[in-house]
Amino acid sequence: MSKIIFNKANLLLNAKATLGEGPVWDWKKQQLFWVDIEACKLHSHNPSNGKNQEWAFDEMIGAAVPTTSGKMLLALESGLATFDLEKGKLIRHYLLENNDSSMRFNDGKVGPNGDFWIGSMHKKFIQKTGNLYCVAPNFETSIKIPKTTISNGMAWTSDHKKFYFIDSPTHQIRSYNFNVVTSQLSNNEITIKIPESFGLPDGMCIDTEDMLWIAHWGGSCVRRWNPKTGQVMEQINVSVPHVTSCCFGGEDFKTLYITTARSGLSDEQVKKFPLSGGLFTYRAKVVGKQITYFKN
Repeated sequence: MSKIIFNKANLLLNAKATLGEGPVWDWKKQQLFWVDIEACKLHSHNPSNGKNQEWAFDEMIGAAVPTTSGKMLLALESGLATFDLEKGKLIRHYLLENNDSSMRFNDGKVGPNGDFWIGSMHKKFIQKTGNLYCVAPNFETSIKIPKTTISNGMAWTSDHKKFYFIDSPTHQIRSYNFNVVTSQLSNNEITIKIPESFGLPDGMCIDTEDMLWIAHWGGSCVRRWNPKTGQVMEQINVSVPHVTSCCFGGEDFKTLYITTARSGLSDEQVKKFPLSGGLFTYRAKVVGKQITYFKN
C-alpha cells in the first residue's frame, strides 16, 4: 500500500451555508459558482477581487451549471430553468417537472459532449426513489441510471471513455463505459469500495491524471483516490464534519474549491465546528480539468 499524503484545506469564506454543494469553475468568467441547496441560493466568488455574490430563489436549487450563453442552467425543485445573472431573470423550461414535494434534484454536471446530467432524490432519503437523468442541448431527456437513492459525484476520464458515479449510501464509486457520441452507459462495475468509517462519499471531481477527488460527508476531508488500484493517495483535512463536494479552478486549475454543510449537525456540533458551511480551498500539485458548457 502506497503512503498517504496528508494536507489541510484553508477557509476562503465563512458562508455558514446550510447545504453548500455543487462548486463549478466558470473558466470563461474566471469565477466560482456554487449552491446552498436548502437555503435556496446560488453563490459566486471572484478570486481576482474577492467579491462574493448571491441570488435567492423561492425553491431549493440542486445544481447550477454555466451555459455557452453566459447564463446558468438551474435544477430547481420544480424543474429545469435558465437564469440570467445580469438581468436576474429566470426562464423555466418545463422540463423534468417535479410535482412531488417529497422529491428534489441533487448534484448535476455537464458531460464532455455537452449533455447535462442531474440526479433526483427523496428529501427523506427513501431508497431507490431517484434517477440519474441526462438532458441533451436540444432538451431531449433520458434516464441513464434508475432507482438511485442519493445521486452525487460524477466524473469523466480524459479520453471520455469512462464515467464514474456515486450513489452515496452504497459507499461505492461505480464505473461505466461511456459513449461520447450517444451518452450511452455500459459495463457497470464497482471501482472503489469506501469503508464506512471514512464517511459517505459525496461530490467528486477528477484531475488530468484521471485520479478522483472525493468529498466525504461525515469524514471531515477530501480524499484523492486512484480508481485503478482503489487506494487513497492524498487526504485533505477540512475542519468541519460534513464535506460535500469539490472542483478545480483558478487560472492554473490547481486550486481545489471545497463546499461544506451545517445540515445534519446538532446545535452542539455547530458550536464545536463553527466553520461548518464554509467554502474552503487547497492548492494542489496536480492540475484539474476544465468544464464543458451546456449549449443554451
